[in-house]
Amino acid sequence: MKGTMSPFLIDISKKMDITIINQHITDYIQDKDIFLVESKITPGKILVSIDKSSGITIDECASLSRHLYQSLESTGIFEKHELEVGSPGMDQPLKVFKQYLKRVGKTVKVITTEGQHYKGVLQNATEEKIELVQTPKGAKKGKSTEPVHTVIPMNQIKETKLDLNFK
Repeated sequence: MKGTMSPFLIDISKKMDITIINQHITDYIQDKDIFLVESKITPGKILVSIDKSSGITIDECASLSRHLYQSLESTGIFEKHELEVGSPGMDQPLKVFKQYLKRVGKTVKVITTEGQHYKGVLQNATEEKIELVQTPKGAKKGKSTEPVHTVIPMNQIKETKLDLNFK
C-alpha cells in the first residue's frame, strides 16, 4: 500500500536511532566520571539523563548536548526531535547501579517486585544486591534498639527512590 508504514518499521528506526545516540554518548563520557542514566526518544524529543558521583553540572549537560548536536546534526534527527540533556531529578527512581553507589549513606525507599516496602539507610550496594539499615518499627527516641539489616537482591527491586524528608 502506497503511503503507509508498518508500525514495526517505526519501532526499528527508533531503536536504531537510540542505539546510535547511546554510542555517541558512550564515546563522549568514556574518559569522564559521567555515567548514562537513561536515554529515550519520545514524540518530538530526545531525552538524555546523565549523572556522576559528585553530581552533574549544567555545564557538563550543555557540553554533552553540544557534542550530540554536532555529531548527529547531519543525520537529520533534529529536524523532528528536540534534544534535552539533563540530570535525573532527585524524586526519580534510581535506574542504574552507579546511582545506588552515589546514594550509599542516604535514606531510601524501596519497593520489591512482590510489593514489599522498605525504608532505611542504604548501607551497601553491589551489582547483585543492596543492604539497608532500618530503625525497628515502634522504636522510640532515646531507647536503644538494634537496627535491622535487610538485604534485597537487585533483581527483586521494582523501584528505589531517595527519601526526600525536609524536616
